[in-house]
Amino acid sequence: MRAFLIYGSYRLLGGLFGPLPPRLGYPLARRAGTLLYHVSPRLRRALADNMRHVLGPGASEKQVRAATRTLCGNIAKGHYELFRVSRLTPEEIRHMVRIEGIEHFHAAKQPGKGVIVVSAHLGNVDIVIQAPLAYGISIMGPTMHVQPERLFHYILKLRQSHGLRLIPIDGPLLPVVRALKKGELVGLPMDRVIAESTRVVEFFGAPTRLPDGPVRLALRTGAVLLPAFARRLADDRFLIQVEPPLEIEKTGDQEADIAAGMEQVVRIMERYIARSPDQWLIAAPLWPASAD
Repeated sequence: MRAFLIYGSYRLLGGLFGPLPPRLGYPLARRAGTLLYHVSPRLRRALADNMRHVLGPGASEKQVRAATRTLCGNIAKGHYELFRVSRLTPEEIRHMVRIEGIEHFHAAKQPGKGVIVVSAHLGNVDIVIQAPLAYGISIMGPTMHVQPERLFHYILKLRQSHGLRLIPIDGPLLPVVRALKKGELVGLPMDRVIAESTRVVEFFGAPTRLPDGPVRLALRTGAVLLPAFARRLADDRFLIQVEPPLEIEKTGDQEADIAAGMEQVVRIMERYIARSPDQWLIAAPLWPASAD
């Protein structure tokens, strides 16, 4: 019964919100975000805990609460955009998302060497990952295999409506390796543990576990590591900023090389998340009591 209610709720919300134009959809989403903040204490606590780490010890509880409320609004906006994504044309996506540094995508592509686009859950991944496709750049991405199964396939259908190739993150990596060997782009977030390969890093001044799979994969396949991060603008459009490729030296000590690569990625992630903390859409506590 619970699975049916979850799936039914998503289908109902998708049917109601998906057809709404932005002038109606965004104000309603903001109100839904306010409601979410007040009726979901567990989510509110998780988001607030993450905000305390990002904002730092100098932030007051009032500032933490304000950032958490705004974040709930951005989560609701993200769902509205997900329900709407299949109705958007490539032209509308290009209007919604501007890519700064798009030349790095093209320059990084080499025959037989793919590109791993490392990123974080900033802005709204469901929209911004569609942008390369709208600009003529093929990209593959991971997806969480959520339950119930019907909900997973419904969300998958929305996300793949513009030709995006998605693979369940808990599935085999062979499709990713094959894509990289073909010289393709693969987008992999590094701010959430969704696979077994992790390591403890200092993130916003405190230890936690983050995935090291993208760095391992780059060292293993020779793929280029390309950082790219998005943020939502005041008019609910998005800006993706693509950084130059990261240089990871191979010293012969694999673990040291992975640690050096992780250090580069983590410092860049901190910079972008700190700039837009209330757009960091991680809905679970990232810092446990102990990361050992």
